[in-house]
Amino acid sequence: MSHALDTDPVGAITTGAITAPAINAAPAARAPINKVSTLTSARPLSPLRERLLRRKVTIAGKDGHPHLARPINETDAGRLIRCYDAMTDRGRWFRVLHHLPHLTQDMARDFCTPDPERDLCIVLEGDGPLEGEILGGARITGSKDGKTAEYSVTLRPEAEGLGLAHKALELVFEAAREMGYTHIWGTIHSENGPMLQLAHSLNLHVHRDPNDAALMVSEGDL
Repeated sequence: MSHALDTDPVGAITTGAITAPAINAAPAARAPINKVSTLTSARPLSPLRERLLRRKVTIAGKDGHPHLARPINETDAGRLIRCYDAMTDRGRWFRVLHHLPHLTQDMARDFCTPDPERDLCIVLEGDGPLEGEILGGARITGSKDGKTAEYSVTLRPEAEGLGLAHKALELVFEAAREMGYTHIWGTIHSENGPMLQLAHSLNLHVHRDPNDAALMVSEGDL
């Protein structure tokens, strides 16, 4: 796998082989109620999604400090709003590709309840001064064909520069493979240099969006 970047970007979506990330064991803890766990899914949980749900996956930044990675859940709405508010104006623009200074409660609740059949959103938990908060996360949104999925990644400023965006995307890409997806893609603003670098480091093909000169498309097979 290519190296992690010195700066962690914010990836926005309107949407070689990728190797799986190193996954560490985390102490077992009682998981909060999650949409995945409260529904009877026609698609059995993949091994990685099961471990995420049971709070047994951590990813470490360049400083070696591990952060718990888990599926987002309904109780995260307030934490998600605070994470979004902590981002810079430019970071928020790159994330949603339009002017959105604040997430409403309804927006946050919708984002915190991904479709358990097709989507996965993981969040990284903070500690120390940010204990109980969300540092950021990564998401895949599956298409109806069950083969392609969009991706995005977001980090609050305090978590940048540690390579966490790279590892969070590796994690959701591995989960996407286990869910049966064969192709992932995302849309990146052409001025979002760190995110474009990250896409290249993940061996994604980056090209101009044929419908919008201000956007780039990054995509690859899983």
